[in-house]
Amino acid sequence: MSTDISPQPPSPELWQMLDEAARDCAPTAFPRDRVVHRARLIKRRRRLVTATLAVALLTAPAVRLVLPHETTHSPAVSSTQAPTPGPSASHDPAEDRSPVRVVRPGERIEAGLGVWYMLKKREYCDANPADEKPICVGYLDVEQPGAIPMTFNTHPLANGMVYVFAYTGKTPAARITMTENGRTTVLPIVRLAGRPAYVSSYAVGAPQPADASEGLLGDAQFRVYGADGEELARMGGR
Repeated sequence: MSTDISPQPPSPELWQMLDEAARDCAPTAFPRDRVVHRARLIKRRRRLVTATLAVALLTAPAVRLVLPHETTHSPAVSSTQAPTPGPSASHDPAEDRSPVRVVRPGERIEAGLGVWYMLKKREYCDANPADEKPICVGYLDVEQPGAIPMTFNTHPLANGMVYVFAYTGKTPAARITMTENGRTTVLPIVRLAGRPAYVSSYAVGAPQPADASEGLLGDAQFRVYGADGEELARMGGR
């Protein structure tokens, strides 16, 4: 007597049980939005580290230049850049001060070209036009200001470069400017109520070439001044 041990097809009842089990095991949806948001956050933080490190390197020599001349209240300048003229005796410094806007935490602030941001107590959150929610930058050193006075983020778009940044220096800012292509523009100051030493600002600059690699801010240079016209911080410029 011979025994047939060749593979046999499953019975109809077994096929039906397998089909029902497969239908119950629906595949888990791929979290694409979370992965994309996380990738943008990592990229944002890498750019932030580069920007804040550049500020620290720029401001440290400026502090050393100011200390021996505290009694003269002269602006801090580097050896390669001409001094910024302060307000004259017959000129009202208030005329050059930045317009100030006080906002609520989480209030939407339009920065230009569809980019927007909002302020929180120790961070700011900004977004590209295509982003559904902003990515936050922080925590900013607003309780012990001065370590990193300026924190930047950039949004390179086809129509221009949008800059969003915060200033947390020891001295409150009264005037913020951007100089690009020989033209200086006074920028607005946006801050939370009761937080004069933690301010933010924004600007739209010229478009940057896609292969540009010389500096995070391109040709744009940003300066922060106090109420007496003294330069408090500087960032950017080639």
